[in-house]
Amino acid sequence: KELRQAIRFAETAYGKQSAQYLREVTVGGGLPVISTLRDLLNSGDSIRRVDGILSVSWSYIMHRLAPPSAVSNIVDFDEESTSGAYSPRHSMSPKSHGDPCLFSAAVKEAIGLSLMEEDPMKDLTFEYTAKCLLVLAIELGVDKDHDVESILQTNLSPAEQGKVFEDIAPSLDTLMAERVAQAAARGCVPRHISSIDVKSGEIEIKIVDVPNSHIFATTPPSNECVRFFTARHRRFPLIVQGPSAGVDSTASALLAELLHLMRTKVGPRSGTLSRTGSSAVLA
Repeated sequence: KELRQAIRFAETAYGKQSAQYLREVTVGGGLPVISTLRDLLNSGDSIRRVDGILSVSWSYIMHRLAPPSAVSNIVDFDEESTSGAYSPRHSMSPKSHGDPCLFSAAVKEAIGLSLMEEDPMKDLTFEYTAKCLLVLAIELGVDKDHDVESILQTNLSPAEQGKVFEDIAPSLDTLMAERVAQAAARGCVPRHISSIDVKSGEIEIKIVDVPNSHIFATTPPSNECVRFFTARHRRFPLIVQGPSAGVDSTASALLAELLHLMRTKVGPRSGTLSRTGSSAVLA
């Protein structure tokens, strides 16, 4: 909280000369989550709820445990209908492979793909997701009564904090296999879903059973999916979806945010931003 207060002071203390903290890559990696949220608010919309898949590691793991039905048909359609634009081999979107596997096997695959830390407990205990949600809460102005610790205390993960993954892997395998079977009996798949209710200020991280046809079910492995329910987007939320992991994804998001900052700072006398090919340069 002290760090948040210091950042908030730095952002407001000196008017137009105040510091600007670039938060885009802290939520959704290379996806325009923060910028979309700000554009909605700046255009006069009112955000009611933000929810979605905000952990690339949990996205991959849950997809490996319970892939949606007919997922291969989706891939075939995209390959045939996009004139080569779609490629399942793109480095930012690792392809899920093989039949559904145990939870511990999916975790090891995610580590091998660099989708999570060597110590997977930081992701499995919801710590990373809680940090992302706190950033969103700050942007939405509902962070007053929340910090990472309080979010974790009210949203318990299947993986208990303070444990070693190898020690709890067998029990997690059993627990998650049962959860997948129970969801399948109802035509659903379990997914790791986070949410912020702006009206109540409630922040949640849960494993939720969603219908096989729901966008959370069909979101590809290692991708994230964020929905904005607003005054203008109530029945059909505004959705930001795509791969967020990888150096190329994060680097492109950082560059985009820096260029946006430069556009607000560079005036006609000191230079302008211009494009050459696919790059932006300061002329």
